[in-house]
Amino acid sequence: MQAAAEAEAAMAEAEKKRKKAKRRERLAARLLKEESEEELEDGLREEEEEDGGKEENAEEDGSSSQSRLQYSRIVTPLVGEPEASQLPRWNIRSMWQLASILNFLNIFRPLLNIKVEFSAEEFETALITPNNTLADIHMPLLKAIPPVTRMALGHATWITVLCRKLKDWWHWVAEGDLPIVASHGTEVEVYNALDPGVRVVILKALCDIRVEQEDIRNHIDDSIKHGVPLSVFRKERLGGDSYGVSYWYEDDPIIGHRLYREIRKVEVKKGKGRNIPPIPHSSYQWEAVATNLDEFQNVSEKLFSSKNRTEASVGKKLKNDLLPEIEKVHKRKEKLLKKQHRQALMLHSMINMDGLATGRSLRDRKPVTYTFDDYDRSINEAIKVTKKKQLSPEPFDRRDPSLKLEVSTNGRTGGPSQYSRPVSFSALSPRSPEDDEFYDDQKTETLDRRLICI
Repeated sequence: MQAAAEAEAAMAEAEKKRKKAKRRERLAARLLKEESEEELEDGLREEEEEDGGKEENAEEDGSSSQSRLQYSRIVTPLVGEPEASQLPRWNIRSMWQLASILNFLNIFRPLLNIKVEFSAEEFETALITPNNTLADIHMPLLKAIPPVTRMALGHATWITVLCRKLKDWWHWVAEGDLPIVASHGTEVEVYNALDPGVRVVILKALCDIRVEQEDIRNHIDDSIKHGVPLSVFRKERLGGDSYGVSYWYEDDPIIGHRLYREIRKVEVKKGKGRNIPPIPHSSYQWEAVATNLDEFQNVSEKLFSSKNRTEASVGKKLKNDLLPEIEKVHKRKEKLLKKQHRQALMLHSMINMDGLATGRSLRDRKPVTYTFDDYDRSINEAIKVTKKKQLSPEPFDRRDPSLKLEVSTNGRTGGPSQYSRPVSFSALSPRSPEDDEFYDDQKTETLDRRLICI
């Protein structure tokens, strides 16, 4: 009896919970419906206020309201179908996680200690084909996330460290199973073979873990206390409407400028039974509509000329406020690239100058031979030259001071000259045969110098 009573009580409790859950679902569906209706009314009211001056003479029969509603639902296509070679890049650009990562790197760059500088295109290339840039981004992030690993963090080990860190944090920052786990070094090949979109999701999770660390949280709190607006850390949309279309602008002086569009669609599916409330289902579409100057100019023209007033307003902001600054940045980058190109050409020309080239010298040289006849001929020529030097008579030395005659004051030659011959100490010490050879060589050298002077 007691068991039956407990079973009935459990069933009653379960039925009560089920009814409560149904009431919550009905209430949520009703609130969502009311909210969407209010947003629609607010959007129409704003558009009517904007058009009040222009439509004073228009008929108030509801036709103008219907046309405005029709124009408001226009979404101008801004992104075309990519080429097959650009499909991987287009796929990751269609992920809001990539835009979130770029925004995170822009806001907290001074705290992240990421030394390498890269553009958004280079970052996308690294995600598609892993390279050292991807390693240089991950390693500083991993270093600041506990726990400290015993393994040294480097270009060859950062993927293993990444797997170990994500194992402890993944269920806090992401959904689903961890896409990569450490497995005796095979995780490196597995990571490199992953789809680029999965690598984006992994890096997004790593950024979410990094932003929860104490240094970044303290930085946010201190900045807000000192009057820094919250919009610096929480991105605000550039424009949008009440139908789920929003435009986001990223302004990064290093990575670059980008314009994104988010299209949110809410579909309410009816329940299969009478008492089952409708279930709202939301879907998102993310687009990177402009990534360079040409695309910004094209998008601003399309939006500015659109019949949708929200798009026209965004196009006006782009054309008047953002495009001039983007053009200045583009011109500075072009000047820098031209300067680097000139420096590279100058360096290349200096390397190719005579004396600095890396090849062999172009000077004419006598061809080298290794035959005994040439060797004997060279020895005989050297002996002949030496004999000629020994047999040649010593020439008259015009500079010998001992041969100068001193002229007296009356024009006659006087006695011995006041300039005496230098004293020689050779007579005071005997010479050895080796000394004779030394003095003979010295005399020959002196004779050669005298002949040159003459």
